[in-house]
Amino acid sequence: MVQKKVLLVDDQRFALQLLRDVLVPSGFLMEEARDGREAFRKALDFQPDIILMDMIMPDLDGVEVCRMLKNDRRTSAIPVIVITASKNKENLVEAFEAGADDYITKPFSSHELRARILSNIIKGEAVRLLEQKARDSEALLEISQAVNSTLDTDEIMRLIVNRIAEHIPVNRCSITGIDDVNGCGYVLASSDVPAINSFRIDLKRYPEIREVIRTGQSLIVENMKTHPLMEEVRDAVMSLDFNTLLVLPVIYHKEVIGTLVLRTLRDKNAFTPRELKFCQLVANVSAVALKNARLFERAREESNELREVKEQLERELREKEVFETLFAHASEGLIVLNVLGEPEYINDSALQILGTTRDVAMNAIFADFLAEDNCAEALENHINFFLGKEYRSRLDLRVKSPDGGTRWVSISISSHRLGGEFAIISLNDVTEERMNRRHVEECNARLQELGRLKSEFINIATHELRTPVTILQSYCQLLEEETCDLSADQQRYLDGISETCVRLSTLITQMLDIGKLEAVSSELQLRKARIDEPIDEVIASLKPLAAMKKQSIVVDRLPVGVMADFDRDTIVHLLTNLLDNAIKFTPDGGEIRLSIGASNGCVLVTVADTGIGIPEKYRKRVFDEFWRVRDGELAQHGAGLGLAICKKIIDAHNGRIWVDSATGKGCRITFSLPSS
Repeated sequence: MVQKKVLLVDDQRFALQLLRDVLVPSGFLMEEARDGREAFRKALDFQPDIILMDMIMPDLDGVEVCRMLKNDRRTSAIPVIVITASKNKENLVEAFEAGADDYITKPFSSHELRARILSNIIKGEAVRLLEQKARDSEALLEISQAVNSTLDTDEIMRLIVNRIAEHIPVNRCSITGIDDVNGCGYVLASSDVPAINSFRIDLKRYPEIREVIRTGQSLIVENMKTHPLMEEVRDAVMSLDFNTLLVLPVIYHKEVIGTLVLRTLRDKNAFTPRELKFCQLVANVSAVALKNARLFERAREESNELREVKEQLERELREKEVFETLFAHASEGLIVLNVLGEPEYINDSALQILGTTRDVAMNAIFADFLAEDNCAEALENHINFFLGKEYRSRLDLRVKSPDGGTRWVSISISSHRLGGEFAIISLNDVTEERMNRRHVEECNARLQELGRLKSEFINIATHELRTPVTILQSYCQLLEEETCDLSADQQRYLDGISETCVRLSTLITQMLDIGKLEAVSSELQLRKARIDEPIDEVIASLKPLAAMKKQSIVVDRLPVGVMADFDRDTIVHLLTNLLDNAIKFTPDGGEIRLSIGASNGCVLVTVADTGIGIPEKYRKRVFDEFWRVRDGELAQHGAGLGLAICKKIIDAHNGRIWVDSATGKGCRITFSLPSS
């Protein structure tokens, strides 16, 4: 008989020893706890059959511990007897409200204590048994409803194995259908492989399944490594992570049509009578679904056979009436031509495409309907087809229209030569498609021309603007260097002109850069090099600018220099733009961090600042040309070309660039470059 486990909870060592002395003769397996928290932990680990707990304890009293135990599904079913010396009824009521199952007052007799313990253990086991039966019934009801409510046998099989695996702790539960004719089985569902579907197995490798088929009785193999039945497959089972098998027959009209197999790692008496009964009931319920699966598989095989017979008949059909029936209802034009190019059969769709009648078509050759400049090509292709030479299976030809014009028709030639004497061709009118394609090509050409003119205009305009702006800037510098006295207003006007000249000069330079980048992909000088070299170069050039704002620039590097394929000059330009922006939008004393990494065959470089950030609503537009933020403190000066140039550079390198930012939380711009 299995020893019953008792958890003793009391903060007094003498009380614990007294309980032990009373219970030792009864053969209980006991564990002790000196306070409420230890009691809860040991209840989880020890999983006792009953808990004897003093009501009055420091920190957590017995009532609170009882409430914790009953509110946890892992311990809620364990009976709790509170032990108290108090005669206060309110304390006992509070204990029962917390979930206590019984109580005993101090002092108590040993006979009463043992009687209370045994009665509560029996009561708890009865409650657990009833709850387990209820769960069994609920699972069986769900499976039965699924069998009767859906025709999807795959779904039913998966539901069955999953419910069993959830209900009974096993490594794997599977359902196998039996094919007596071929001596094989098909795994229809398995709890550990959701996607399995009719996986074929050789029954010679499964003696346990063969034995169940032979006897029609359930089989338990408690130790696969020593059981005589498994002798022939001993080597295969030695490395498995389970040692116990339960195989149940699925019987339909006294015939074993499949098996329900449970695999687990347990000691002797692995499956309880309740589990065996539950699994057998599930096997009985699944018989109809398994039979339906067999019928469906057989129907599918017969359907495949019928399909093959039908295809064979269609290949052998040569009579005129059969072809006419076959072709007449096709939505596309179909014609059967003999070796001379004469139509043997033609459907209504083909007549409509060719713009002719059946009488005319049957007394002509196919070339009569083609434009003159297509006849030679079509005739050569037709001859090559019948000579077994290389031919075009699809070509577009122009056919004559009744109004004197032409239409484009797409011709497809079947690779199958009907009876060795006929060619089957299909026709589709693609005139409108051709017109649309030509229109799109013309529009694309026009757009390219407009793009070229735009770039040319921008280049000319910016070149023409550069000289006067440079002159203005020089005059301003001369005036500032002169010793002549200027009034405050004059000095302010001069400063405004100088600042405007600088902005115009920057704008002109950026617009010229964009013009150069229109064809940058064909001019890049890609070389494999360490990406941190141009990074160090740019940092060295911009570090004084950061120092003026008391900003720190930090670089996170990989242990070894990261190599990438890039054009050094354009990447230096890109990094200069990004780092200059970070310095500009980071407040005094802030930090700018450059990170270098690698992922999925690419080098990643991130420039992160602690500036004002970019609102989410603007993030998708930051790489657009001539766009910039204009909201309050986020407003930007300049032409809005810096990040647009950066994107063009990265696109030319076949990389990606993106931004992560939020208002007030800084900005992170990351770009990737191919590393091989």
